[in-house]
Amino acid sequence: MKKMFIALFVAYSLAPLSAQDQDAAIFKSIYSQALSEQQGFAWLTELCSMGPRFAGSEQATESVLYFKEVMDSLGFETSLQAVKVPRWVRGPQEKAWLVQGIDQTEMAVTALGGSIATPEGGLKAEVIEIKSFEALDSLDLQGKIAFFNIEMDPTYISTGYAYGSAVKQRWAGAIEASKRGAIGVVIRSLSSSINKYPHTGSMAYAPDVKRIPAAALSTFDAELLSKQLKQDPDLQVKLDMACEWQDSVYSYNLIADYRGSERPEEIIVVSGHIDSWELGTGAHDDGAGAMHALESIYLLKEMGFKPKRTVRLIWYMNEEFGLSGARVYAKAAKADDSERHVIAIESDGGGFTPKGFSIDASPEMVTRIKDFRSLFEPYGIYQFSKGGSGADIGQLKADDIVLIGLRPDNHRYFEVHHSQLDNISAVNAREFTLGSASLAALIWIMDRDDVCISCTK
Repeated sequence: MKKMFIALFVAYSLAPLSAQDQDAAIFKSIYSQALSEQQGFAWLTELCSMGPRFAGSEQATESVLYFKEVMDSLGFETSLQAVKVPRWVRGPQEKAWLVQGIDQTEMAVTALGGSIATPEGGLKAEVIEIKSFEALDSLDLQGKIAFFNIEMDPTYISTGYAYGSAVKQRWAGAIEASKRGAIGVVIRSLSSSINKYPHTGSMAYAPDVKRIPAAALSTFDAELLSKQLKQDPDLQVKLDMACEWQDSVYSYNLIADYRGSERPEEIIVVSGHIDSWELGTGAHDDGAGAMHALESIYLLKEMGFKPKRTVRLIWYMNEEFGLSGARVYAKAAKADDSERHVIAIESDGGGFTPKGFSIDASPEMVTRIKDFRSLFEPYGIYQFSKGGSGADIGQLKADDIVLIGLRPDNHRYFEVHHSQLDNISAVNAREFTLGSASLAALIWIMDRDDVCISCTK
């Protein structure tokens, strides 16, 4: 396959084609190679078969070490970067019941990441429903379980915006409820559909506020609880969780370089995070992003492209619980005078059909990148907008670096995000592969055309 595409590149260079037509032919070859082989999806399937990769777990470290060997075998220059990560364990028990007199109805629940356990034997109290943070001061939460039932707004076309408008209940709910005397908190899962699968995610405590147990109900059970509270305001909820904090441990970022031929000291990062929540196997969040990064540089190398700059894959550890890996990498990068990061790309929006890129750079740089849109449009890539790029590469933010996020279709993302549904069966191989090809094509043309803030031809 590699020889065939090298021959095609030679033919394209000799044929009487316009520069635009030659670029279009190379784009077609990248997408054709990716879609015919689907190597990244095979790697993603293998990764998910190893189990969830919660930061600090054995599976997280084992997956890094295993794929380091894979990348070594592909001829990349690999290294491990030690990262100290927090260690929180969900525990064997996670249950909740709606209690009305002697009747109990079990509800689907999961602890929020970082929560303390309930007292031995569980926690039972009356429930107060909260539909907005503005309503908190008018409610009596003393000795009660606070029930945050704030929906993801379905009128937002971007489910990412809907998620952002509702996520405060997860990370700040326990703090605000505890300030007002609550003894526990349950939230409506951050899901864009009604289902019986609870969605976890990280939450926070404040140093001067009493810690209380925090959990997420499935959207189905949040609807049920809300309905029953209207009929019986005195009903109770019982919550029983055995999660705990343990000592921090060390894990690794995984780094693989495809060395540049002209300016190897200039770095183009392509990245995703390797850790995942442990309810599923993190196929979309963010196994897909990690494999997008790997397959993109694999395609460039396999097809014989010689980048001017060093293309560096990074699999960050512990995005979900505090961006530890990204912070460690960024600190080291900023202290290293021998290298200069010029572009950083992240995929952390799942493995659904890619729609475009969000670009964190000057309006002038956004316009330059938009000039490539006609090459991407045949592959469904048409959204080129100024905006956020990604939490991990955001740690590298500086005036002289272009930050870019891959933006897949997100209508289904929050149906699986942080839940038991986030497994390989939720990923379509063709949709996923289009993401890898799009990153490879973007890296190739930005490197060739010196599209970065401080690049010179």
